[in-house]
Amino acid sequence: MFKKRLNDKPANGARPAVDHSRIFQKEKVALVAGLHWVPLTRGERSKLFSTARAEGEHSYCITPDGTQIGFFSSKPTGHGKGRGALASLALLLAQNYSHGGEEIFAFHVDARRSCLIVLRDGQPVPGFDVIGSAETVRERINTFLQLTDAGSVRRLGAVDLLGNVEEIDWDLVLDEVTAKVRLKKIPDIRQILVLLAVSAVLFLAVFGAITYKLARDKKIAEEQARIASDPNIVYESKIDGDLTAITGIGQASLRAMIGGLKQIPLQINGWRLNKVECTPALCNASWIRSYGNFAEFGHALPPSAMGQPQYDVFKPDDLTSARLVTQHRLENAEAGHATPPAAPAAPQLTRAALPLPKAVSAKFFSTLQDLSMMDINVKVEPAQLFGGQGDVNQLVRPVLSAAWTIEGPLWTLENIVLEDYVTIDTFTVELDTEKSAANLAPMEKTRYKLSGKYYAKGKDF
Repeated sequence: MFKKRLNDKPANGARPAVDHSRIFQKEKVALVAGLHWVPLTRGERSKLFSTARAEGEHSYCITPDGTQIGFFSSKPTGHGKGRGALASLALLLAQNYSHGGEEIFAFHVDARRSCLIVLRDGQPVPGFDVIGSAETVRERINTFLQLTDAGSVRRLGAVDLLGNVEEIDWDLVLDEVTAKVRLKKIPDIRQILVLLAVSAVLFLAVFGAITYKLARDKKIAEEQARIASDPNIVYESKIDGDLTAITGIGQASLRAMIGGLKQIPLQINGWRLNKVECTPALCNASWIRSYGNFAEFGHALPPSAMGQPQYDVFKPDDLTSARLVTQHRLENAEAGHATPPAAPAAPQLTRAALPLPKAVSAKFFSTLQDLSMMDINVKVEPAQLFGGQGDVNQLVRPVLSAAWTIEGPLWTLENIVLEDYVTIDTFTVELDTEKSAANLAPMEKTRYKLSGKYYAKGKDF
């Protein structure tokens, strides 16, 4: 895609003029947006540099993990040297302001320019580093939200571009402008080739030393290949981190989700609760209008609500039957109130504490069998290797996982007990939207669905 974009060379070898429309000033920092991000694989940097220079590009920057490279047509020192040099806004936000996950930053640069930066786990998302008209930015925002779970995206910037958002603290964004976020000049490969030719002459003089080094490097490479081919070494390098990242563990998570559900009323000023879907982080509630308006609804939100409702889930020509979505905190099971931002550390899975499959059968499976006698549908998928691929028998300390679901009437929730090796991914409750506001479906007829996974040792270790 990068080559296609740079396919047409400038006439008479002239380099294109610098696109100043993508540069703007914040305090004393010259920022640039609209970089063209492309994947950077090992050994491809020189090839990308040659292509970029041939097509008139002057500057580049690389993400901290070295997986992407962004190009721009301005000379990196066009706005001065040192603290005056151009800085990539995408890398600056990732370094000083990102919280991880998916994040959208959208704001107005001036009366005719708006800017959009999308990060995923602190990395720029190609195609969503944009500066242009407000209409262009809105179109790219809508495109991204259609490709992801909009409810989990952190939104910062202008209200008219994103709706319910956080404000961008530019003092924090510009707090530390390091060399890692500044654009650098693309090296001239031809000059490098000349230096390589000189190096080749020196190579003849030190051939013996280089031969020794090559032999040593070969031995190191063979050792690295041996390590890479050992499934246990590869598996052990990441399994503990994968287990640490798992959330929604055990009975405490189930109680927190139920507590979050209980804090959401069945109706608010003429709006009926239609569906609640909880994750280990929060609950999303969907509402259908019977009567009332947006303002009355927003003023009567319960204390567990996080921010204002999402107003972009209905069509403007269908206001009478509009739908809204609100986000709610989970309940702190210990304190009996909504979980504050600085909640206690969540429990984590450790391999040593996991049971063997036979213990899972004796406890968790037995519980599921008992539940199936109470108008509850249960399903368990076959167990598979967790945290890797391949044969379990080749691993010394493997971990297994399997997905499960439980569906039943809401009154049976109190009978569900989850062990500390069982996790919950989602807890969903759908209410009867055909009933009027005065005759909401009785709770004993409302059904829920729990889905998650269980984890166990693949061997006795």
